[in-house]
Amino acid sequence: MSSLIDNAILLQRNNISYDNSMERKNVDSFNEEQKFNWYENPLLQLNDAVEKIATNKSLLCASLYNGLLMIVLLPIIFILFILFLLLWILPGFGLLYERYAEDRDRKQYYLPIEEMQPWGSNNTLVHVVHLRATESKLPPIVYISGLGTSMYVVKSLLIKFVEYMSEPVEILSFDSPGYGASEPPTDWNTHNAETELALLRQVIEKSVLRKPFILFGASAGASLAQLYRLTYPDDVAGTVLFDPTPSNIFEQGSPMVTDFNRAFSLYSKMARVASWGVMRPLGPFIRYFVRGEFGDIFRHLPNGHVALFMTKTILLKTGHHFRYWHSIMDCVTKLQDDIVNPRKSPLLVVSALNWTKKRPHGGLIREEMRQWWRDNQQPFIRSSDNAGFVPRTDYTHTQCMLDMQLASNATKAILTQIPTKTLQ
Repeated sequence: MSSLIDNAILLQRNNISYDNSMERKNVDSFNEEQKFNWYENPLLQLNDAVEKIATNKSLLCASLYNGLLMIVLLPIIFILFILFLLLWILPGFGLLYERYAEDRDRKQYYLPIEEMQPWGSNNTLVHVVHLRATESKLPPIVYISGLGTSMYVVKSLLIKFVEYMSEPVEILSFDSPGYGASEPPTDWNTHNAETELALLRQVIEKSVLRKPFILFGASAGASLAQLYRLTYPDDVAGTVLFDPTPSNIFEQGSPMVTDFNRAFSLYSKMARVASWGVMRPLGPFIRYFVRGEFGDIFRHLPNGHVALFMTKTILLKTGHHFRYWHSIMDCVTKLQDDIVNPRKSPLLVVSALNWTKKRPHGGLIREEMRQWWRDNQQPFIRSSDNAGFVPRTDYTHTQCMLDMQLASNATKAILTQIPTKTLQ
């Protein structure tokens, strides 16, 4: 019995000794795992609180830096993007759109296949409208339109003109190269007073027009009509000038000289913008919001003309028209000053003296501008020994150009002054 007890006590002691040895072994193993290299002393390391503060400060500084950088860079990137669109992408699309739209509009608004004649320089095609009337006993009428217009508008006006005449009458008109359907020149700088006068005479001769005829010049076309009348007086039975621009308009002292001399540069810039397809959408804006003579023209003319006028070709043509119009004016002034014996054929000037602005040009008020306009149209009157002057203070320039009943009445008045033998 005592031996059993002794064995139990011995076994218990052995278990306790084993447990103690295992515990010491675990502690020693743990202590070995907790040992650090000399440079890994915890005193050399940042504690968690300090590291968190430093991390937050670093993130805040980085956020502020990135924010400031974006504030500075975003506008620059946006501007560069817009410039990229404006200088490369949009102009490319605009150029394609403009070519498509101009071709579309020409097909829509012009169907003059049978009216295209190779009568321009180097046989370029010119749009000639010839309303024939073989039974007419009246002298034919040569109608010369002004700046920026085309046969798209003029042809419909001439048809109304014939209706108001109440008897058959033959009418001839055409578009100068670059206007309407007429082919533009390869070199815009080749056009001047001589080439325009030569083209007018070429169209008259090629059309086999009966002479003498009546010249009808509207707006800027009145200058060319007067130049032809003074150069070839035997061809002309009578002349009607609808609100002719004074021939000294480009001379120093003219209230309009600054505006007119700037026109070439203005239209050149508009043509460049039009080549990107930007001018065409501005048509409605100009029609309803732009004041003065320019806006007045757009409000009275049909949408088709506005669309065609906003094309690169016609804007370029109009700008260059101002340049050679200057030379036409110089020739007219010289011929009028050199006249000793005024021409015998009757001449009628209808002057539109209503201005849409309170100060139309050069700082002059309406009444001062009316007086200047009336006074400087008088050289046209003095070029004929049988001339009449009709001031219409109720008409603007555009309203005068579009009133075909007034045009027919002016023509009928001229016919009363043409000898009967000429009419026969």
